[in-house]
Amino acid sequence: MNNVMIDLKNQLNAIVAEIKDKNDVIYLDYPFHHNVGDLLIYAGTLQFFRDNNIKVKLCRSEKDFDLAEIRKKLTPNTTILCHGGGNFGDIYFVHQNLREQVVKNFRQNKVIIMPQTAHFSDEKRLAESAAIFRQHPDVVIYSRDTRSFELFKRFTDKVYMMPDMAHQLYGSLKINNSKKDDTLYFLRVDCEASADQSAYGLPQETKTFDWVDLITEADQKKIHFLSRVAKVGKKLNSSLIKNYADKAWRDHTFEMANRNAHLFSGYKEVVTSRMHGHILSCLVDTNNMLIDNSYGKNSGYYAQWTQNIDHARLYSQS
Repeated sequence: MNNVMIDLKNQLNAIVAEIKDKNDVIYLDYPFHHNVGDLLIYAGTLQFFRDNNIKVKLCRSEKDFDLAEIRKKLTPNTTILCHGGGNFGDIYFVHQNLREQVVKNFRQNKVIIMPQTAHFSDEKRLAESAAIFRQHPDVVIYSRDTRSFELFKRFTDKVYMMPDMAHQLYGSLKINNSKKDDTLYFLRVDCEASADQSAYGLPQETKTFDWVDLITEADQKKIHFLSRVAKVGKKLNSSLIKNYADKAWRDHTFEMANRNAHLFSGYKEVVTSRMHGHILSCLVDTNNMLIDNSYGKNSGYYAQWTQNIDHARLYSQS
């Protein structure tokens, strides 16, 4: 076991003290999509709830989020938790909009934003969002890096540094003990791919992967079915149907986390520009090199949390 990884997992325990009542929690914006990085965060959060005996009485994604349903479940002691990750800002509007609706509509209840990285490309949008958050008297935001920490100060006075929730999975994932003498190149293919990734200079014939390449036909069928279930639940205002989709997706989330842990732990080394490619490699104690993304999220995380892990390193062009 790696002492740095154990320490990162233990640091997450500080979140428990901010929850008013462990039996009165609502969790919102869980990832109902196949970005496995987000699913690792979700699996880590679910494990965090289990390990700390936190009872979540309502769990909703953006697909079946409903203000009226949440309002019916609220008591004065209810703590509302919003899913962590890297979608705080103006790149992923649907998730930021959900958080803004929460802080606008539930000002009598404590709101906790689980460990996030923030990025706004539009200063006006940043100011508008910060103003909405500042109207709520009790918002706690956990930041995954120092750059985001400074930005979050515009949103609330209660900002704390915290590693990613996926670290709660350390020691619990399925490991492949038959390592192949090969490198897994796990590289972004989306808008966050960086110049560093291009500069890395892989031979043209090198096969690379991203999360989308690890999604099976069965996975696609499952999300298609459960997305329809969640939408029907919202249309019919049926908590029973929504809860079915939630439970089935939780099971799928853990299955995806363990499947990919088995894959990553089966390689001698992983080279990745995905932050959670890096974190997953660390979770399964696999040698890895991290390449930065387009706006410094990866390097910021590495500098803050993982640079002292002896089998992890950050790529530099120099």
